[in-house]
Amino acid sequence: MSAQPTTGPSAPQTAPITRFVPVAPDADWETVRARMVDHLTATATPEWTDHNAADPGITLLEVLAYGLADLHYRTAERHLDDWPLEVRAWDADTERHWHTTLPAGRWDPETDPSDPALAPADLAPLSALADALANPATSASVLEPLVRASRSHADAVALLSAEPWASAFRPGDRPAVVALMRTRLVRQVAQEQAGVVASAVASAHADAVAAAPRRSDPDAPLDVEAIDVAAAAELAWSLPLWDKEIIALVRRERRRLSREALGGRLDAVRATTADTLAATRAALALAGLDADEVTYAVAAAPQAAGLLPEDLEDGQGRSLVWPPHPVQALTCEPVTADDYARRARTHADVVRAWTVTGRLPGVAWNGLPTDAIASVAVDEHAAALTLVVESRTELTTAARRTAFLRDVLTTAIGPEAGAPFPDWRDDVDDLEPRRVVCDEVGASLLERAPVLVQATLVTEVGANREVVIDDARARIAAFFERGRPETFAPVPAPVVDGPWPRHDQPTLGWVPGASVRFTEVVEAIVGNPLVRGVEDLAMKVDGDPDFRPASDGYLPIPRNAVPRLADARCIRVRFSLTSRCGDA
Repeated sequence: MSAQPTTGPSAPQTAPITRFVPVAPDADWETVRARMVDHLTATATPEWTDHNAADPGITLLEVLAYGLADLHYRTAERHLDDWPLEVRAWDADTERHWHTTLPAGRWDPETDPSDPALAPADLAPLSALADALANPATSASVLEPLVRASRSHADAVALLSAEPWASAFRPGDRPAVVALMRTRLVRQVAQEQAGVVASAVASAHADAVAAAPRRSDPDAPLDVEAIDVAAAAELAWSLPLWDKEIIALVRRERRRLSREALGGRLDAVRATTADTLAATRAALALAGLDADEVTYAVAAAPQAAGLLPEDLEDGQGRSLVWPPHPVQALTCEPVTADDYARRARTHADVVRAWTVTGRLPGVAWNGLPTDAIASVAVDEHAAALTLVVESRTELTTAARRTAFLRDVLTTAIGPEAGAPFPDWRDDVDDLEPRRVVCDEVGASLLERAPVLVQATLVTEVGANREVVIDDARARIAAFFERGRPETFAPVPAPVVDGPWPRHDQPTLGWVPGASVRFTEVVEAIVGNPLVRGVEDLAMKVDGDPDFRPASDGYLPIPRNAVPRLADARCIRVRFSLTSRCGDA
């Protein structure tokens, strides 16, 4: 007996299959994924034909797309309203928090973890602390009241230096244990006495503002540290905390006020220019922001006047604010081949610059001439990029060419070309430092490849042979110098562009490595009305063994070269005996 289909209002409803239409924030991920798949489809090796979701390569691609979309989402959600004061990432842990951070390292990297003399606390400090605080003899419930009752931090550390605590905690861990035992007390006071703290900070700030006109320099920034000290002194009589803890609560409150002050002036900060920078900084300082806070606050402007990338980074180049400011992109490696060429064109002696693949004759990424060592040998198929540059001046010696290319490479990617592994820098300007993180970029001087053109020109009886040949050679030479018509139009500005100043390529001129089509040479020659046709056309680059016939379609040109007409005269003339076009 076959089952009957269920009908009626209680029948389960099956949702129809519909096309997935992404909405925000998923739309961003889908857009990134679709663009990456389209790019992959167009550029991947022909052997990779499976671009479905089950392919492992597509899985990796989707992971990358998710990471980009997630970054977009987090950045967009933040709106930068409080940036960059909401997270004082530039401060040490002890400054950002009222307590220190427990040691997270497993052991001293200079020691051997297999050393039997090492104690468990040396190999796993956090686990050792947890075990000690769980031990009934040294438990947190016993220790916390004693630490709370200590009159100072030094007294609390002295307490832990005596038994039974001395055996339970290493000397280096005792300050962190003290901070941990004070956690609940400090948090309780911070919450219950928030109004008292705020009142003391506001009062100290008001006193400083009122006293400003009486100072020797009324326009000088307020002494924020002195304001904090005054507020802490007022609170020391009423809060059951140590001096360093009170100072931390004062700073916490003042920074909250700094954040509010920036929020109220955000429009003015974003509109800051070089002319109004001093006034903006003075207004922020008067509002109670300290020197660091003022520096990072003016970074909220899209084009932060007077701000260097290093102002927002630590000594190791790590960003102190998040998201990083656009000005910090100047300290990063350019990300496209066009970016490298754009940087190279900022050099005063560079006329044109291109980026091509492979390692070509010239200077390698480390400033050494190519072929100087095996690792920088000339190889057109190497996984490298080469800046092909045209110089404004004639470079007559190998030493001058090498020095010029090294200088151009320094302009394009930073001083790594002269010092590949620097660990510090004291020279900072708008071009450096930039840290090359993955691409191998070298530089090569634009060469002019002599092209021999062999042909027979069909012309009218009575025409001057030498004049016809000279005209044909002049037209070919002009074509090589001018370049193809498609290079005449200026390149439109991209929708998304980097922070570097635009240095567009001049529109005229041959593109390095672009092959010469035989049809283009014929078109240039027959521009002369006396030339009825071109026969037996063949070309070769000087030094090649054989001429290439017109049936090959094009003549290859070296990647770092543009064609020029060779001096050899390989063109001859044949007179047409009739006026019929078939004779040509």
